[in-house]
Amino acid sequence: MSQVSLTFPDGSVRTYDAGTTGRDVAESISKSLAKKSVAIAIDGTVRDLSDPVVDGQIEIVTRTDPKALELIRHDAAHVMAEAVQELWPGTQVTIGPVIENGFYYDFAKAEPFTPDDLPKIEKRMKEIIQRNKPFTKEVWPRNKAREVFAAKGEAYKVELVDAIPEDQDLKIYYQGDWFDLCRGPHMASTGQIGTAFKLMKVAGAYWRGDSNNVMLTRIYGTAFAEQEQLDNYLHILAEAEKRDHRKLGREMDLFHFQEEGPGVVFWHGKGWRMFQTLTSYMRRRLAGTYEEVNAPQVLDASLWETSGHWGWYQENMFAVKSAYAFTHPKDEGADNRVFALKPMNCPGHVQI
Repeated sequence: MSQVSLTFPDGSVRTYDAGTTGRDVAESISKSLAKKSVAIAIDGTVRDLSDPVVDGQIEIVTRTDPKALELIRHDAAHVMAEAVQELWPGTQVTIGPVIENGFYYDFAKAEPFTPDDLPKIEKRMKEIIQRNKPFTKEVWPRNKAREVFAAKGEAYKVELVDAIPEDQDLKIYYQGDWFDLCRGPHMASTGQIGTAFKLMKVAGAYWRGDSNNVMLTRIYGTAFAEQEQLDNYLHILAEAEKRDHRKLGREMDLFHFQEEGPGVVFWHGKGWRMFQTLTSYMRRRLAGTYEEVNAPQVLDASLWETSGHWGWYQENMFAVKSAYAFTHPKDEGADNRVFALKPMNCPGHVQI
């Protein structure tokens, strides 16, 4: 039988039979390490414990390893999706990636989620985590994946299956009976996620970031290896909220925002003088070095899609359609384009 050569962090080299899994390697070192392990990393790439090892430098990843944080958040996103479908059968799950400081999942549901739903979802997530179901991976033929998701009414998953290149495997990850299309990797079981997580907010998000597609509901969350880390993160957010420019602007009588003008500023006398003073200072500093231009405040959403801003910031952007399009939805000749207030100057300046 062929052999696999593994180099460990201490520089030692061991050989194993081909087909040996990451879990087997951890158990060969110690039972306690195997119990704490959540994944392996070979040449820096994190893999499932159930994956066969290949030649390279290996690390056994535990929950306290920095590499485990993305796994904890990834698995928490899957558990959130399972919790949602248990609580609201018929809800479709779409995509749920790990992002900076947390994760999100987009859902298609007749009635959008509200912040009041988050505690219920968190409670069900804790129940699922306590079940400690193993994550198991299967590779399905494309036709099977399409048929299974179509039968479940998961139209978005069918679309995702069709978008995966023919030369890539279709990986399905189970956690108990619930499963999802996912490239992985995952930890060994839901119990390894722990309970240091929190769902943060809900927002709207267009499917695939395209304003011509249906609006989904996005639930944001975060998770950490330890409760203390989560508490520290929430404390930082609370302190930042105290220094929120919207709050300070109102308290210092500089400016304010209100519902009738989302995304635009009502400048007060003191604030506008400060704005003008800063503008004059910058003009003096940059005179002879830069040429001042001015781009539109509102632009077609297609420009923001091209620049990439729409995909990243759409839930915090302010989008509008023409009044005629709103009042005459059946008029096929109406201008149904979506426009958005600019979140940044650069795409407009590039046009100049």
